[in-house]
Amino acid sequence: MAKSSGVAGGFYVGGYDLSGDVGSVENAGSPRGTLDVTAISQSGMDRLMLLGTGEISFRSFFNDAALQEHVILGALPTTDTQVVYAKGQAIGDVCAMLVAKQLNYDASRNADGSLEFAITASSTSGVPLEWGVMLSAADDTHSSAGSSSSLDNGASSSAGAAAYLQVIDINSGTPTFKIEDSTNDSSWSDLVSFSAVANGNEPAFERVTVSGTVNRYLRVTSTGTFSNAKFIIGIRRGESTDDVAYA
Repeated sequence: MAKSSGVAGGFYVGGYDLSGDVGSVENAGSPRGTLDVTAISQSGMDRLMLLGTGEISFRSFFNDAALQEHVILGALPTTDTQVVYAKGQAIGDVCAMLVAKQLNYDASRNADGSLEFAITASSTSGVPLEWGVMLSAADDTHSSAGSSSSLDNGASSSAGAAAYLQVIDINSGTPTFKIEDSTNDSSWSDLVSFSAVANGNEPAFERVTVSGTVNRYLRVTSTGTFSNAKFIIGIRRGESTDDVAYA
């Protein structure tokens, strides 16, 4: 990997592709509280990590076309949603993933005549923001059952993973998406299985965790009888330094 800009990213909320309406990502973070446990015998601060949280805040342009930002965000839903910011549009690009509630939809009509909205999504599922990588090329489409290109992570890991799926559109049928892993990029086994989504039930989204070993190579595979399923999938590998292991 190398230094790069934030040009040509993607932004997805609850199974809706809002990439063309989001003008900036103001914050994608996971701040942690700390507890001061400094004893009188110490000469410097001593702190313990406390609860973490997650937040993605962004600004959008007004667009009241069908399935665009005003229709989706202006409703201010009270249920959980899923927000994914993809830094790029290729498999392996970094992404920020969050199960959250949308807290606001604040309009500003600026002096130059522009109309923008500020939105904050805050974590609500007991899981802070997760940085991972995309296993789809931004939003991808499987015309029928098959597999996407694989991602080489360089080595296996042993602390599980968390995977995020958003199904944006299906022309017909019922696809099931899964993530497969491999030690050699040729022999594959199921790692993560998402719930099947039937045409008419999209948009849909889901977060799934798995424990144990995640092999070096990963790819997305779809099964079932369907046509033209548009989706995004991202994954975060667990680390030994995580507060809580994936289960």
